[in-house]
Amino acid sequence: MIRIEWGATGQDRVTGALIGESVGLLRDVTSGDAVVLDLSGVERADEGAVRLLAGLPPERWALVSCPRWLVLWVEQMRRV
Repeated sequence: MIRIEWGATGQDRVTGALIGESVGLLRDVTSGDAVVLDLSGVERADEGAVRLLAGLPPERWALVSCPRWLVLWVEQMRRV
């Protein structure tokens, strides 16, 4: 389960586990106008969530405060 804090400044914060049905919520978040996604509160993620994050266009989206394990996994997915 995830929790989304909608930021007024174009930065949304995601906390919790990005697994299962939560990936659909993440997809909804990334279809909006925010340009910064704060992932500091992410505890777990599954492959679907990581593929979604890896597919975000870097010229439009910045992933900030991302746990190191998630950064490495997203980078790996971008290379595939």
